[in-house]
Amino acid sequence: MCTSFISRKGDVLIGMNFDNNGMAYSINTNIHDWFIVNVDGGRGKYPSFGVNNNGLFFNNLVVDSNGKGLYRRPSKRVTHTTKLISDILHRIINEEDLKEYLSRIEVVNTPDWSCHNMIIDSSSNVYIVEPGRGNIYSPNKESDYYIMTNESIIDMQKNGNHAKCDRYNAVEKELNRIIDPNPKDAFEILKKAFQTDGEWKTELSIVFSKKEGKVYYCFNGDISKLCEYSFCN
Repeated sequence: MCTSFISRKGDVLIGMNFDNNGMAYSINTNIHDWFIVNVDGGRGKYPSFGVNNNGLFFNNLVVDSNGKGLYRRPSKRVTHTTKLISDILHRIINEEDLKEYLSRIEVVNTPDWSCHNMIIDSSSNVYIVEPGRGNIYSPNKESDYYIMTNESIIDMQKNGNHAKCDRYNAVEKELNRIIDPNPKDAFEILKKAFQTDGEWKTELSIVFSKKEGKVYYCFNGDISKLCEYSFCN
């Protein structure tokens, strides 16, 4: 499964491990000022996660269903997780309108999937969208970091903020330990959540540095071979 976080200390850093079970994926930098990863989950390629030059980030991670938030056709009152992030990507939803939008629109799942979204705006405010459970808004100054794995954050908060996911706990420990992380530190944090065995393996890891205006990335957990994409190019 996947792991993402934002560190809001000093340089804003956004990290993401893409854990894959064999689905076809590709990196797309053809949309102006965006670094996108598209994934084919069986219904064609759709954006799965991405970040732009201002630090606007989104993802779409698998989460256990609670039996609610099942797919309904999009309407004036309903959208689904994939359409939500696509509408943000294509500026159908402006980030300054996102909080108001989520207050009046119900977000449901796509057919045959149960997912939740982490959305980070350019001011480092975090929105968590969990179909059938609800939404969370975490303003920039609320905490030094925010983490998402494949465990419902709303359920976790109801459980006294105790995470059952080992990856969540490992990342949280490192984020508490490192006072002022840099991109290299962010990969070391992601390394604590790498998956090398089982069905889901870490195939792509990215770190966005807002200060540098760059995305660093590596494949198959090999942080000794980092690639970089600069939004300044």
